[in-house]
Amino acid sequence: MSGPMVQRAKPVSSSLGLSGALLLSALASGGCASTAPNSSAASAASKPGESAQTATTGDSFSHGGASLFVVHLMSDFDGFRKYFEAGASARALAGVKGHLLTRLDDGRVVVHLFADDAEKVQEALKSPEMERYLDRKGTPESSLVWLTENELVKLPETPPAGDTFSLFLKLRVTDFAVLEQGFKESAPLYAEHEVIGEGLHRSTSKEDIAILHFVGTSRAKLETLAKSREFAELLARAGSQEEPKPLLGVDVSRSRPSSSDRP
Repeated sequence: MSGPMVQRAKPVSSSLGLSGALLLSALASGGCASTAPNSSAASAASKPGESAQTATTGDSFSHGGASLFVVHLMSDFDGFRKYFEAGASARALAGVKGHLLTRLDDGRVVVHLFADDAEKVQEALKSPEMERYLDRKGTPESSLVWLTENELVKLPETPPAGDTFSLFLKLRVTDFAVLEQGFKESAPLYAEHEVIGEGLHRSTSKEDIAILHFVGTSRAKLETLAKSREFAELLARAGSQEEPKPLLGVDVSRSRPSSSDRP
């Protein structure tokens, strides 16, 4: 997954603007409180097998809401985890309703944050209180940031009891409508690969950029999905000409909205 690299020590350009990208990164780093996978925190934390939720669950796709994806590079995951758990209030101020934290094999983590709308997140970034998170101990060394709108989301009604894994792909396409239609029609293919939740998300700054997120119960089958002929044909029909660079990892932390926050 490629994208605008945000490095705290060096000013770089970003489609979000440098300050916006840095604050988005900080927001993801200091997100909703969540402890170990089996945490008993009552309000939002849940087991890794449970799926963060901002839309109606079931067999149908839903539309609406926003997602923030951040890929963090850090050398000390435990330190990052403490940093991550300390930011519940900042996350809530930005309107974030839940998160999914996925750990990759190469030492990076992917944070998927769920919110009601992108504008509220962007407005929260203007708050001077957000700046103080940039220099806290445990902050990641660098980050990739995407703010998106949720185009299609499907989540299981009943969260699974076991471990889950996440597959992320960032794509540039020439025909988003074809991608959206094919994404819906490929639901049986996803089910064959033990996918229990899937999402199609569109960048708020570049309309040809799509983020795909799949949650499944089998890491091996998610990897097979990303390499399958049917999936490659879908991307080709949507006009994706770049070689996909999937990110695959184990889900280690998540939070869910309370029942009153769900549509």
